[in-house]
Amino acid sequence: MLKKNSTKLKKEKFVRFYLNDNLIEKSISDPQQTLLDFLRIDQNLKGTKEGCAEGDCGACTVLIGKVNKYHKVSYRTANSCIVFLPSIDCSHLITVDGLSKGLEELHPVQEAMVRNSGAQCGFCTPGFVMSMYGLFLKTKKPNRAQILNSIQGNLCRCTGYGPIISAAEDLSKSFSCSNDFLIKNNKKWAQKLTYLIENGSKEKENNPNYSIPKNTRELKEVLYHKENSTIVAGSTDVGLWVNKQFKKIKPIVFINQIDELKYIKIYNNKILLGSLVTYSDFQDFVTEYFPNLNEYINRIGGDQIRNMGTIGGNIANGSPIGDISPLFLALGAKMKIIGKETTRKINVENFFIEYGLQAINAKEYIHDFEIPNPKTKQFDFIAYKVSKRRYEDISTITGAFFFEKKLNKKSNVRFAYGGMAGIPKRSKSLENLFNQKFESNFDEKSIEMAIKNDFQPLTDCRATSLYRHRVAENLFKKFLCFVKNIPNIKEV
Repeated sequence: MLKKNSTKLKKEKFVRFYLNDNLIEKSISDPQQTLLDFLRIDQNLKGTKEGCAEGDCGACTVLIGKVNKYHKVSYRTANSCIVFLPSIDCSHLITVDGLSKGLEELHPVQEAMVRNSGAQCGFCTPGFVMSMYGLFLKTKKPNRAQILNSIQGNLCRCTGYGPIISAAEDLSKSFSCSNDFLIKNNKKWAQKLTYLIENGSKEKENNPNYSIPKNTRELKEVLYHKENSTIVAGSTDVGLWVNKQFKKIKPIVFINQIDELKYIKIYNNKILLGSLVTYSDFQDFVTEYFPNLNEYINRIGGDQIRNMGTIGGNIANGSPIGDISPLFLALGAKMKIIGKETTRKINVENFFIEYGLQAINAKEYIHDFEIPNPKTKQFDFIAYKVSKRRYEDISTITGAFFFEKKLNKKSNVRFAYGGMAGIPKRSKSLENLFNQKFESNFDEKSIEMAIKNDFQPLTDCRATSLYRHRVAENLFKKFLCFVKNIPNIKEV
């Protein structure tokens, strides 16, 4: 009898990961089960809370550790309410329940919250603790700006942020990361996760409902043989399909394990960005190469979203208000799309056909993006995002502006907007106007007519058509002040 059960287990599809100190081997019947439901229902770990179920409030924050290219475990915060359980295969999951051993032995982050009265009702407190902990694992002595960024994705309704920020500042003076249990045992956890990565696939057979390819070769095979698959990377968008729209998605192909797609390669005249580069990694990159974009990227969700969401996923979903799309349109980016039997490179601009329709089929995936290197090609580039809230909000309108001045030649310009049409779209009329008028003066009417010629935006819950037109005009004017070095421009 025991022998039969043992044989049966080996034929099932397992996800294997560490939950705090314990190895979890779980057979997946529903690939749409969220990490939050697994923790609260299956594991009875109630410290992690459910608030918004869409990645906005941070009450469900956990740390997910993965082995990086330096053979160390890198821990990042994530919203467990929108992460599907198969996504954390071969990872180390840390929850607030694993930080301390009862009330007598609090973690230093928890102690700081107590000392500074950082909780009232306490519902949001575990999420704040995990976000602060994630910050101190990657930044030894964070400043106030870094602290504020780290809790950007956490909502508190009653304590007020003052005591919470004070707790983090207090911790910055007293907490020694070198003594933390995750830092001291990083090598051990790297070895354990590496073992799971190298040996886990031997016990996994094909499952009709989901797949976790480990490399692009496996990904091409899976997409070729599984009809109408849905690719899931960070699930920052697909997670809402399930939680808010109650969609049933089968089969799912989880690709966030594929390290081959997480690269940033710098060449003399171009930069290649793998499609699984996260917003956080992209932000680190733009800080050096496109510093004008740092604040723009910082307005994409909170840390938890930026740590999981990918630039490829943002492009692939084809949203007219996707934050990355206008950037790549204005930069003239190219993208490589690969299937088992095809490889093709197209302009990102040609990827968007119409609302809900992109130039890719279910047997293909986005491999990487190519953008110009600003350190070798001299050009001006800036982007703006307008939303109802400054942070943690969906875009109402975005505008991205590229300007490369050429001596004795027509300037190379590309202006792109999001939120102005059914797809992210360039404004060709505005580009022509710029080339005609740049050395002289722009009049209000010509700007207005150029934008109206290219866009007929909708009126919806975020803005009226008139508002969108007016803001699009003002973003262009703000760009003009930027390239002409006109000071004292107010923030939009």
